[in-house]
Amino acid sequence: MDEGEPRRGGGGSGPGDGTEDRLVAAVHAALAAETYERFDDRVAEQAAQVAADCEAGRLDNADYAVGLELEAYTVDPQARLHDVPAGAPEAGGFAPELGRHNLEVNTPPDVLSPAGLDRQAERLDTAVTDAREAIAEAGAAAGVDGRVRPVLDSMWTVAPPEGTSAYLSAGEARDGVWIAENMATDARYHALDADTLRRMDNGIPIDLPGAEHHFPSILVESLATSVQPHLQLPAAADVGRYMRYATRILGPAVALTANSPFLPADLYPEAVDAEAVLDGPHELRVPVYEDSINPPGIEKVRVPDDVADASEAVDAIVADETFAPFCTDPEDVPDDAPYRERFPEFAHKHGTYWRWVRPVFGGDTPAAADGRADGNDDASVRLEFRPVPTQPTVRDCIAVQAMVAGALRGLDELDHPLRELPWAAARDSFYNAVADGPGADLAWITEDGDRTDNPDIALAELLSVARVGLSAAGFPEDEIDRWIGPLEARQVTAITPSVWKKHRVRAGMDHGETFHEAVEAMQWEYIELSEATDSFTEWL
Repeated sequence: MDEGEPRRGGGGSGPGDGTEDRLVAAVHAALAAETYERFDDRVAEQAAQVAADCEAGRLDNADYAVGLELEAYTVDPQARLHDVPAGAPEAGGFAPELGRHNLEVNTPPDVLSPAGLDRQAERLDTAVTDAREAIAEAGAAAGVDGRVRPVLDSMWTVAPPEGTSAYLSAGEARDGVWIAENMATDARYHALDADTLRRMDNGIPIDLPGAEHHFPSILVESLATSVQPHLQLPAAADVGRYMRYATRILGPAVALTANSPFLPADLYPEAVDAEAVLDGPHELRVPVYEDSINPPGIEKVRVPDDVADASEAVDAIVADETFAPFCTDPEDVPDDAPYRERFPEFAHKHGTYWRWVRPVFGGDTPAAADGRADGNDDASVRLEFRPVPTQPTVRDCIAVQAMVAGALRGLDELDHPLRELPWAAARDSFYNAVADGPGADLAWITEDGDRTDNPDIALAELLSVARVGLSAAGFPEDEIDRWIGPLEARQVTAITPSVWKKHRVRAGMDHGETFHEAVEAMQWEYIELSEATDSFTEWL
């Protein structure tokens, strides 16, 4: 690194501290044949108990509840990618993620109610604020001249000082295991990396308009970040019906929220066909994620198949291809462990079940929901909605949470015929939205039973049923307007964050900037607006 560049901080290991040897040993243990056999046997046993508990109602709860995971990335004072500084996760109360530049904040579950959603917004705002302050303070302590900060965005576009290719490719082979230098020092990540790489033909690909590369690590997946709303269901028996509805709204949800039309600018050649990029997908996070993790012939990341009930949902997790297994000593699991921790191999298997919607068995529930004790503080069934990219502001992220929870409850409240939309049509609608954003052909069945691909109808009905669901949960009209209104503004104007980004890059090029300069200028403006505004609607 040049003498004048900012120092990189973070959770990586230093030379000679033994971390690499520990990771290599853990990877070899995870990928041993006997580990796979022992792991799969335990998954089957534990899954049978989870399915029986669902059948017996032991994962039922009194209320619908919501929670949220939010991923972000960190930049230096020049808006270049930067590691999360050492000590910041502990000080800020957030979690590291796959890349040294990644972080995740989350909210504990709350009942789906006006007060519950207010608490979600307050907790997320506090978590993001705490992360910003901790990262800035740790960056200053590390000697960075200027502010290091997290960005609420779906894909970073300004490369670190050494360049994106060098950053994603840095590492070394040790005893047959590739240790990616900029990957978090969690053995699970490195085992997953090794297991994925040995199934790939030629490393991890990026093959998108204007850019074609291969990299030696799944660290490529760290390009992308997301916001993941969760909806806890009162009855585990209903998970198949809600999964079906959630799969049918994948396309419209992405069409309203797309936010990653550009890779890091330096991944495009100097003589890039800018029009091909500008006319390309609105949501690059989806192909980057799928291509990073899916070896030839194995679709780990995809639209989930329909399931009839909780038992089939559990079976689908068991049947999924096992990647990077880890086994837990049964003596290390106390009798009074929280529900999910009692089934460590099943939980680990679920952790690599990367469908765009997936059920989660076990986990915290609201101990008291608006004063109503639910009687079950550590076991639930919830849906994790995974296709939505990170949004520009906290309010935008909570609006997505309200839309998803409201739409799923509203569709069920109305006994909506969208459930009859063929699975293949829902899958195609999702990938249409990835490609074309708010102008995509979106497969939908109206409340009157009419089949359409008109995006205006599909998006308007999605937001309408979200209003129905929130109303059923006790939200007054003004509160519904507060959360659904920002997304309705996107639908009316047909401007999502991805559309805004493309417009800004086109405008920069029209004023004489090169494509690469225009992408970086757009990113600067995005960061400033994200920090200065309450909602993306203020950008329109």
